[in-house]
Amino acid sequence: MDYLAVFTEMLLARGLADNTVRNYQTYIRPYLAYLQRLGLSPDAASWQVMRDYLRHIKESRSLSDRTVNMVISHLQFFHVYVLHKQWDPTQVPFRRFRTYLPFVPSRELAGSFIGSFQDPKMKLALSILYATGLRLDELCHLQCRDIYLEKGRVHVADSKNRHDRFVPLPASLKPLILSYWYSFPIGRRPRLWLFTQQHSPDTPMDKQWVQDRILKQRNLLGVDGRLTAHSFRHAFATHSYENGMDLLSLKTFLGHRSINSTAIYVHLAAASSCTTVNPFDQIGGGIHA
Repeated sequence: MDYLAVFTEMLLARGLADNTVRNYQTYIRPYLAYLQRLGLSPDAASWQVMRDYLRHIKESRSLSDRTVNMVISHLQFFHVYVLHKQWDPTQVPFRRFRTYLPFVPSRELAGSFIGSFQDPKMKLALSILYATGLRLDELCHLQCRDIYLEKGRVHVADSKNRHDRFVPLPASLKPLILSYWYSFPIGRRPRLWLFTQQHSPDTPMDKQWVQDRILKQRNLLGVDGRLTAHSFRHAFATHSYENGMDLLSLKTFLGHRSINSTAIYVHLAAASSCTTVNPFDQIGGGIHA
């Protein structure tokens, strides 16, 4: 039995987005390989074997507890929908994890980092991330037909939450997009995907390629090690809220399912631009070192 094929078939039967299917496969594929090395069929894998796998993949890939919980969810789906067995959450409990505030680069850092790239492809890719708040996967699968330059908006099709949405596109990006598009020789200009793989014009740009370029540039410039592609989405949201965008609009543009996901940017914006007088400053000079 091809367990991975059946697993994929069941994911598609649930109507999950292609990116979600790929994410699920990311940790089930090594799980099946792990069982194969042990000489075990998935049907014969005990709860202890699952716990051992989770410990193994956490240590070998330096996964956070939040990510381990995601892997547990994937194992649960596999156990129920592929093996047709009842899941026992007392055998493989979810891990407690600490919630950290996301890193938000300043306007100055975002601008200088984007401007440091000589490669028009990377410069435009990061510019779009910062200007629209797209997820990296959405950027990689952005099609030329979904960019409405005259109307100043981008159509995001089949996003993470299975909702299409429109995101405003600033007029200042129009010349950058046109310059990038016309930089290709006639006949090789993007037709389907705006960004393609380096040596495969019919394949959308790979997310890891973008992350690797950011890592290399980050190390070269010596900027904050927390800066990733997703940081520009956080920067778009935080800076847009600081500029006066209301939460409901921001929720729509980010493609969030719940307003609670968007509300984190209220805290981030408040923390970075608080002008409230601290009460300690109001007690005068009565306290001395």
